Amino acid sequence: MMTKELLMGIDIGTQSTRVALLDPDGRVISSSSTPQEMETPKPGWAEQDPDLWWRNVVENIPKALEIANASPSDILAIGVGGQMHATVPLDDGGDPLSHGVQLWCDKRSAGLVDAFKLEPHLDKAMQLSGNPPVPAWLGFNIQWLKVHHPDLYARTWKFITSQGFVNYRLTGQVATDWTEASGSFLMDARTKSWSPELVSYLGLDMDKLAPLKPSTEVLAGVTAEAANLTGLKAGTPVVGGAGDMLCMLISAGLTEPGRAADITGTASIMAVYVDEPVMDPRLMNLHHAIPGWIPFGISDSGGGALKWFKDNFCHTEAELAAQSGRDVYDILNPMASQIEPGSEGLLFFPYLMGERSMGSPFARGVFFGLTPRSNKGALVRAIMEGVTFELRRTLEIVEAAGNQVDRVYTIGGGARSDLWSQIKADIYQRPVYTFEASEGGILGAAILAGVGAGVYPDVRSAAEQCLRLDKTFAPKPSCSERYDYLYDLFINIHDRLQEPFNQLTGVP
Repeated sequence: MMTKELLMGIDIGTQSTRVALLDPDGRVISSSSTPQEMETPKPGWAEQDPDLWWRNVVENIPKALEIANASPSDILAIGVGGQMHATVPLDDGGDPLSHGVQLWCDKRSAGLVDAFKLEPHLDKAMQLSGNPPVPAWLGFNIQWLKVHHPDLYARTWKFITSQGFVNYRLTGQVATDWTEASGSFLMDARTKSWSPELVSYLGLDMDKLAPLKPSTEVLAGVTAEAANLTGLKAGTPVVGGAGDMLCMLISAGLTEPGRAADITGTASIMAVYVDEPVMDPRLMNLHHAIPGWIPFGISDSGGGALKWFKDNFCHTEAELAAQSGRDVYDILNPMASQIEPGSEGLLFFPYLMGERSMGSPFARGVFFGLTPRSNKGALVRAIMEGVTFELRRTLEIVEAAGNQVDRVYTIGGGARSDLWSQIKADIYQRPVYTFEASEGGILGAAILAGVGAGVYPDVRSAAEQCLRLDKTFAPKPSCSERYDYLYDLFINIHDRLQEPFNQLTGVP
């Protein structure tokens, strides 16, 4: 067998775990994935079992090797990207103490966040962390466990994240990278180290946090035990990796000023590359996997809202798609394209999982403006437009802070819809670009591995080497006035809904 030079990317997503082998030009040679479900045992809760992630990794690594007809010795290095803020408590033997860990969209710590906002040190904490307090952050998830499960907290050796958990299973080393640490409300944004002050504000213990490592640093080699389980070669280097969002942004070319990325997956995210955090309480900031920061806004159920509508109200279309061998969205997109821009005033507010920072964590999804003419196509288009209106707010805030954005790259499942990409161009009033292959976080994770293995000199040059644009969607001037009007109305209604959303929590 001819020796190959391959990089392995592992993506621990919300809906699936995927393993892929890529060549140094970023082309996927083989890929294998396993779907997985998110559990919602209570409103606002979102959980998964960390052992599920590891089982799926163990299952898919040999499949990816077999599909590529590759030898374990062909793998130069491994990079892992994982769904962010997943809060995994490990005991002193390295086993998870919970099999229902809090995920990125979990809102159970909202009450603790609200209490923190009344503390006298709020402003100082925000300056230190570079972020507003929000329920997604790892620190508040840990605090929730300490308050509600003190025995579990006391028995925890280290708290790590999803990608950190898979890294630990591969290498026996615990670590947290800067992308995840910046989303904890526990890291000093200036020094990129755990902040004793922030840790003390939340009443936590510093020794329960894992050492901080850069995303491209080699943590260790694959252990003999992991090699036996997966078919990998013992000693294969494993880098620190990054949160899945930052891995996606690498693959989306978000490595230069003036660029923004729209990621439409389960969540929908608008992210912009800047030098320093944008200190606005409506935005969050994450350290990139390269030098620099990513201010972003997120709708936790953006793309997930369209999936929710499809799963619950489009059974006829799903059956037709199955019979004809098509994707159900290939049927829904043409239906939505028959509806005029603006959906005749029908607005959708995509808050099925609440809001993080632009509004109440207790927000709900809303259709506003329904009429007898509102058919399935209109509702699908309104969902697409509502998610995009939500993300436009982030662009405007970042630009108001002095950061010009001249282009938007779009990736994720939503980027497969030409209709949605055109809607984005029309609402953002900027050109929107898609990619030949939307490999998302798996490519970014492989690039991090390649830098760690010396395949690339740095992440930025590797991303440019692997960047392959597909389509360009130019904004239509004829849509700007209508969308501007509806966008202003969207903001107006959003603000008026906040108190009613909060009142819903008191329903007897």
